[in-house]
Amino acid sequence: MERSQAVIREGSAFYAVPVSQCSMMIERNTVKAQKKILICGAGIAGPVCAYWLHQYGYEVVIAEKALILRDGGQNVDIKGAGQPVIRMMGLADRIEARNTLEQGQRYVDAAGKVVAVFPKGAFATLTNDFEILRGDFAQILFEATANTCDYRFGTFVTALEEKADGMVVTFNDGGVEDFELVICAEGVGSSTRKMMLPEQTSFRYLGAYMSFFKISKKPEDDGWAYSVNGVDGTFITLRPGNDKETTVLMTFLKKKQDIACENRDGAKTVLRAALKGRGIIADRISAELDTVRDFYFGPMSQVRVSRWSKGRFVLLGDAAYCPTAFTGEGTALALVGAYVLAGEIKRNAQYAEAFSTYEVLVRPYVHASQNRINPVLVRLLHARSRIAISLTHMIQKILASNSIQKHFRPGTVKREKKITEDFVFPNYT
Repeated sequence: MERSQAVIREGSAFYAVPVSQCSMMIERNTVKAQKKILICGAGIAGPVCAYWLHQYGYEVVIAEKALILRDGGQNVDIKGAGQPVIRMMGLADRIEARNTLEQGQRYVDAAGKVVAVFPKGAFATLTNDFEILRGDFAQILFEATANTCDYRFGTFVTALEEKADGMVVTFNDGGVEDFELVICAEGVGSSTRKMMLPEQTSFRYLGAYMSFFKISKKPEDDGWAYSVNGVDGTFITLRPGNDKETTVLMTFLKKKQDIACENRDGAKTVLRAALKGRGIIADRISAELDTVRDFYFGPMSQVRVSRWSKGRFVLLGDAAYCPTAFTGEGTALALVGAYVLAGEIKRNAQYAEAFSTYEVLVRPYVHASQNRINPVLVRLLHARSRIAISLTHMIQKILASNSIQKHFRPGTVKREKKITEDFVFPNYT
């Protein structure tokens, strides 16, 4: 496969083709390192940052380790300050067109009986204004940047060397290029981050493991998210996916981060144990584990990096400040961080000042998100005993009651006001 690839979507499938066969991609050209920036990672944060950098006159190369654009991942919620970013990019209508159409959230018991209902827009609901599958969102961002950025799939960094006027980057195919800056947006397990900021990086384990994947859609999957508390601290949510699949997010308590599963089979064995005896939804998931795709399993941990940059290298998105997928806030953090980082690079002649201001502006927003969840809260959300589950159901019913919803449910004006107050955006025009 060639270094530069374009990705074409046909139905739900993605195909990589050589640049010469697709006008969407631009040819790599040789320019001086100044005004040329490398972004590692073609997920969410990387392409958003690339979009804004191009607006400001930079040439952007996006190196992605995967061979093609990844269409996997769970539902992503574009919350709070993330919404103004997609509107400024002119993508709101395209995202809405691929909305999962989730109507709200229903809590059910082990037998499948509805306990409490939280429609879209309700107080304490899981469902937000923008609900989209991660793969669909990534495709939209790719389409918005493919004409203006040099995407290189199957490509990753193997060495970085900083010079007085730029970064010398060595890629996995042996190629060496000069860039003014390197932005790392590779995600939680970033290998490039390990090269540059290993001592500054730590992970905050929240006392649970998580897994997400897709299962086949059934007639009873009616457009609502269904959540169920299982004994011994298992929590399961089914959410609308596409025409053929339903997404699963499953978490379960584990006091110590000591599960060593080196392969999918081992992870699925652990999941089956956590699903056994947890009710009809759990039984359905367990029966399909052998055939699931897009499978993720790992500890519920936050990424905490004491310093986001080193020289001409800077972190962005989950690579710097993942709050865990359980919060549903990682996408908003990625969008806000990408917008601010690109803007500060544009506004400041000195990269060190740009990186410093980016961190000063975004870190408080990150801290607020990460601090909203902690091991104590995780334990409370994962009731262990049947008595605790009954108490949880009682609380869910109270929160869903008309009196509570009437008092706490935000109206349109109040919701918009909260979004604008969530993060004060600098003006980079």
